[in-house]
Amino acid sequence: MDNNKQEKDTSNQDFDKGRLPSDYKFLLEKLRVISEIVSMLEKKFLKKEI
Repeated sequence: MDNNKQEKDTSNQDFDKGRLPSDYKFLLEKLRVISEIVSMLEKKFLKKEI
């Protein structure tokens, strides 16, 4: 990798650092929703078995 490419890569990383907190919040919200869906499906499956 030449110096120009390396310089561009590090500048992109610095730019992305500002987005990390909002990205984490977004991912945590998605995980919460997925967890709720899994719980709901488990309850439906257990009711169906009984």
